[in-house]
Amino acid sequence: MSNILSKLLDQAFPQKKAIPSGEVAPAQDSPAAVMQGFKSMLVPVVGAYRRRFQNYGAAPQGVFWSNPDTVKKRFEILCRVFDPEDIARGESSITDLGCGYGALYDFLNDHPVIRGGEYRGYDICEPLLDACKVRIKDPRASFHLNMQATRPADYSIVSGTFNLKLHATDADWLNYVQISLLSLWQQTDNALAFNMLDDTDTEPQEGLYFANLQAFEAFCRNNLSENVTVITDYGLSDFTILVRR
Repeated sequence: MSNILSKLLDQAFPQKKAIPSGEVAPAQDSPAAVMQGFKSMLVPVVGAYRRRFQNYGAAPQGVFWSNPDTVKKRFEILCRVFDPEDIARGESSITDLGCGYGALYDFLNDHPVIRGGEYRGYDICEPLLDACKVRIKDPRASFHLNMQATRPADYSIVSGTFNLKLHATDADWLNYVQISLLSLWQQTDNALAFNMLDDTDTEPQEGLYFANLQAFEAFCRNNLSENVTVITDYGLSDFTILVRR
């Protein structure tokens, strides 16, 4: 993994500052450390979500989703990642990276996979998290202001989080997404599921990131696990990738 991290780091931050004599260089050999360099790029994205949420509230439109039916369909596809034995046990922990207003929690609330488990939502837009904490009082659920998972979980799910890039270049956004996935994989014990807009299925729209399926499948196989499942046949303009240990 060190080679891919070095390559991505060089691409993302080509002008790395020299470390003054006598000082210790920050650890940059982990995805979690590299992720910190993307904070400034995400500031406009946070602002866009804040304004959108103020206008539409805790609803699909409040996080730039179109309607509840497509949200549910995407969640159903992503949750295929759960192992039947884990569903039967009902004690799994789940990371939701980019949890928004807690829509995935609502979907999983009565799901047997977390009957006695945990749901952890992470987001970088504080008003969304504040709304989750007010609305959701389930002791199994917790919400955290962070751009990456800070604790290991059995399963990690990412739905729509990588779609809105605004003014970031495609190259910078690709680096961010790949390093984010590497970081998340290090905090995933069993399996990871994520979706992205398909660059062959939709006319490009300004401010959105459209990903190449073949490139992301190869990235996952080469850097996460060879146990990769690709799902495309669900009638929406995105693809889903499941990565298992």
